[in-house]
Amino acid sequence: MTPLLLPEPSKAQPRHFTYLALAMCVLAIAHIAERTSYWSKYWQNGATETFGKKPVTLSVGTVEVTLPLEFITTSRQRYRALGADTNFKTLRLSMTWPFLDAPPLHTNVFSDSADNERTILVELESNPGRESLRARLDPFYRRLARGGEIRGPDGLKILTLSSRGSPTSDLIVYDPSVQNGFIARCLKKVATGRSICHRAIVLASGLELRYRFDRSLLPDWRKLDKSIIRKIASFRVN
Repeated sequence: MTPLLLPEPSKAQPRHFTYLALAMCVLAIAHIAERTSYWSKYWQNGATETFGKKPVTLSVGTVEVTLPLEFITTSRQRYRALGADTNFKTLRLSMTWPFLDAPPLHTNVFSDSADNERTILVELESNPGRESLRARLDPFYRRLARGGEIRGPDGLKILTLSSRGSPTSDLIVYDPSVQNGFIARCLKKVATGRSICHRAIVLASGLELRYRFDRSLLPDWRKLDKSIIRKIASFRVN
């Protein structure tokens, strides 16, 4: 009967397996990070270049809109607009003044650079019942204002809300000639030096249109307001 022989010890150290497992984990993490970066850049750049001019149909609340993908500001919302879930509570868009075209592909629309002074950020939100900025003018903003009204560009009036010496300039600008006319709030921070105005309009079907723009565009407020409302109306599906 042939005796059974046990195998010789491998002389491998247990810690070698630990190092090997750690190395495999590092490689796996690096691969995931590389793929994540690739797909993020794809949806920011490649997908928009491929599908940007193609209209997508989606809805904000109960309102249906059709617009080119390139107007949608964030890569996450672009990705979602191409998928099955195309119902948004808030849709973020960007466009450039004066033609209201989509910004160049690689523009960082959220930066405070001088190149963005003509970039307008637009939000469409399903928000029925929200009180308008104009409704708070007399009972709230006039009481907070420091000093009286001052004259603004092209018939506007200005109320100053910020205190003297404040690091932030806070203004309410409005059209006094129309009861529910144009009104915006303009904020300027010393850190950036830019003054950004925020305008909100309640549209039909519980849809609120909000847009923000550089204060340097305020002299064109009549044309600006009408053009943006008309642009959003052109996206809506009848």
